[in-house]
Amino acid sequence: MKRFTGLVLIALVLLAIAFFIYNPEILGEIWMWLVGLIGYLIYFFNKAADTLKNAFKTPEPDTAQSKDEQKSSGTDTLLTKLSKNEPDIEGLENLLAKSQPQMDSLSQENLTLLRYMDDGYTTLGLLFIEGQFFAYTLEDTHRDEKVSGNTRIPAGRYPLSYNRNLTDLTRRYRNRFPWFEYHIEIMDIPNYDLVYIHIGNTHQDTRGCILLADGVNAASPEKMVSYSRKAYERFYRSIYPRVKANIPLAIRIFDENWIKMAKIKANEAHALPQN
Repeated sequence: MKRFTGLVLIALVLLAIAFFIYNPEILGEIWMWLVGLIGYLIYFFNKAADTLKNAFKTPEPDTAQSKDEQKSSGTDTLLTKLSKNEPDIEGLENLLAKSQPQMDSLSQENLTLLRYMDDGYTTLGLLFIEGQFFAYTLEDTHRDEKVSGNTRIPAGRYPLSYNRNLTDLTRRYRNRFPWFEYHIEIMDIPNYDLVYIHIGNTHQDTRGCILLADGVNAASPEKMVSYSRKAYERFYRSIYPRVKANIPLAIRIFDENWIKMAKIKANEAHALPQN
């Protein structure tokens, strides 16, 4: 009986190996799911530890703020949330809406990427489309001198197009996703080429490209994003038909210091007399 059970187990293992050999995309999906699950487990453990730590802290006395103090603390609150790796999406949407009229050529057709964190390995950011939050982003770190395959692209405004070449990566995406044709490419970047917006979870999944995701874990030692495929499909279905139809689109990328500068500009605009 034991021998029969052992043979059955061996047969099942061989069948599983054969299945994954002929369906490698399934293995990729399982791996991405496991990475996302591990990221969320780490995130929740860190949250639980913080909750326990705060439970034993002595509460600080509550001090009332004047209206002027509350207004001036708006910037500090936004930046504090960012420094704690918890982006204030609603605050940034309002900030973007206030600051866009003062920035050059940011039309409603443009994509805006706000980088908010760089730990020396990974850059985390937020992608906005038409001023509305769309997805989290992950890139390589900033470097003063480019290291090929390990450096994010410079801040700036770049047109979007699509790469019409049938590359190995394009073939892999076509095999996995029936809705995929060609990669959306960020064009005219000095000293860079073949920079795409695509799927991935950590900085090891990109070589200067921008990864999209619906979840982010900035609390783990290795920063990562999750639910990347879902975010990318939503992005691709929205943007690819437009670039394929030659509708002018561009992405405007801002480094981390933009948040503070834009807040100052927004405050200055608010202080101007209205007609």
